[in-house]
This record gives sequence, C-alpha cells and structure tokens, in this order.
Amino acid sequence: MADSKKSGAQDKKASKKGQPKKRAQRKPGELSRFQKVVIIIFIVIFAGSTLAGALAAVVQSQNSQTQEYTVETMDENYQGIVDDLEAKVAENPDDTDSLLQLGSYYSSWGTSVLMLAQNDDDVTHGNDLLDKAVERYDDYLGHEDSSDVRVSRALCLYYQGKTDEATTSLEEATTAFPDYAPGWETLGVLYESTGRIDEAKAAYEKAIELDPDDEAGAKSAAEQRLSALEESESSDDAATDDDAAADAATDDDASADDAAAADTND
Repeated sequence: MADSKKSGAQDKKASKKGQPKKRAQRKPGELSRFQKVVIIIFIVIFAGSTLAGALAAVVQSQNSQTQEYTVETMDENYQGIVDDLEAKVAENPDDTDSLLQLGSYYSSWGTSVLMLAQNDDDVTHGNDLLDKAVERYDDYLGHEDSSDVRVSRALCLYYQGKTDEATTSLEEATTAFPDYAPGWETLGVLYESTGRIDEAKAAYEKAIELDPDDEAGAKSAAEQRLSALEESESSDDAATDDDAAADAATDDDASADDAAAADTND
C-alpha cells in the first residue's frame, strides 16, 4: 500500500514537471500580446509620426467598450489617402516625402487590419498592406538612408511574423546607426520576443545609455521592459522555489510512508 502511494506521488510529480503550459489560442489574425506591446512601444517612441497617430487611435479602440473600428472602416479611412499618394509617386517616383508617407500609411493600415482581423481573408489583407509598406520603405531607402525608416520597415516584418528577418534588419540598422537609441530599444524587444533575454537586456541598456534624457522616448521604454523582465524572473524564481518545496514535501511523505511500512513489516 505504501509502495503504491509512493509510486503515485512520484508519478504525479513527474507528470507535473513534464506537463507543458497551455497557450491560449488566438483568433485568426489576432496579434500576440507581445506584438501589441511592441506596437504600443513604437507609438511611445515615434509619438509625432503619422503612423503613431493612426496606431494610437486603433489601440484606444481596442480598449473601448464600443467596437467603433472594423477592417471595413479602416479600409474606408485609408484607401483615399493612399490612392492620392500613389498618384503623386506615379507622377514623380523621386517624391521621397510621398514615399515615406505611403510607407507609414500602409504600415498603420496593415497593422490595424491585423489587430481587427476576424478571418483568414482579413489576415491576408493585412499582410498584403504590410508588404506594400515594406516596398515603399525600400523605395525611400533607395533614395536616402534613414534610421527610423529602417526601424519602421523591420517592425512591418515583425508584425507579419517574420521575426528572424526583422531582427536581422534591426541588427543591420544598429550597425549602420550605432547611436540611434530607438533602434537599440526596438532590437531589444525583438530579442525578448524570441527568448534571447541576455541580448535583450544588453540592447535595452544600450538604448538607455544613448538616450539619457529620454528625448527619444527610448530610455523610458527600455526601462519598462527591463523592469518587466526583472519581475518575470522574480516570479519564475518564486515559482521554482514553490515547486522545490512541494517536491520536498512529497518526498518527505513518501519517506514517512516507507518508514511506516518498514515498521509494520518488522
């Protein structure tokens, strides 16, 4: 009887350790919570940009009680603006201002659609828009290199799920513009999203170093992510301690059962 109880306790312990954590299933096209964090961070850092303004409205709509925005309303809001800008670029392919605006509008439009997507068609639509954003950013970069455009382009790739490609692009951006704090902060976010925690911390610390007065917003964003990592690590340590204590108690119970069984046999 004691052996059976001990075996059951050990099986339960092994099962607990080997049981993978269940991940909540996301709706089609729904961005992960971490990707939404990236969007919000991007808004904070580039608060004055066209993209930031559009994304801010979308993020606020997600938190409101009334579903004010849909994929259809996003299409209605953006289509006319984009058509006008495309017409300007068709007349003058060297119109860098229009190219930059197109990249920003396509990016905010596509990201909004992905956040609001309800089906696979919406997801495809959002990704197509982000493809166009990348194309227009590439057109701009063909005329003039830019640190923030490189970051914007990389984030489009990230929102599409092309994390490795986005990370490589940001690594290249921080090499080309080593003093650009938002580039390091955003690179840290992408490192963090793939579990490269030590590299993420180093990138965040670099962003803080380069933006000591928080003029670019990179310092505060990096500090928030570092704080979140520290809290997560503390929680993990506490959980590990709890598991160890529970395992020790189980082992003690099993040992007590063995001792009782031995006494009975004697």
